[in-house]
Amino acid sequence: MTGDLPPPPIACVLSEHRQGSLIQIEAEIRSTSVKSGTYRLLVSKQGSSGSTQVSQQSDFSLASDPIMRLQGPRFSLEPDARYRARLAIRAGIDEYLCESEGPDGANPI
Repeated sequence: MTGDLPPPPIACVLSEHRQGSLIQIEAEIRSTSVKSGTYRLLVSKQGSSGSTQVSQQSDFSLASDPIMRLQGPRFSLEPDARYRARLAIRAGIDEYLCESEGPDGANPI
């Protein structure tokens, strides 16, 4: 028996936006049923100039809008460097995770 599965209570999208050698990581949290929780956005970068890790976290509320946009870190990315972005969301006892690696353009998960 097959059937359509309902969408998850929370969906997220990670994307990168470039301006020259600078990259801005952005995230979206979407839900029509979950109204609040916490998030943690962790971005790590590895390249010839070394490695770095940036983290931001906060509570969020979707009470007035089912979509929340987050502006993550902005950083310089040398030609041989790579990054990994990870968005962890907690709503009550449930946890959700989105991940993206780049630079390869926008990469929704």
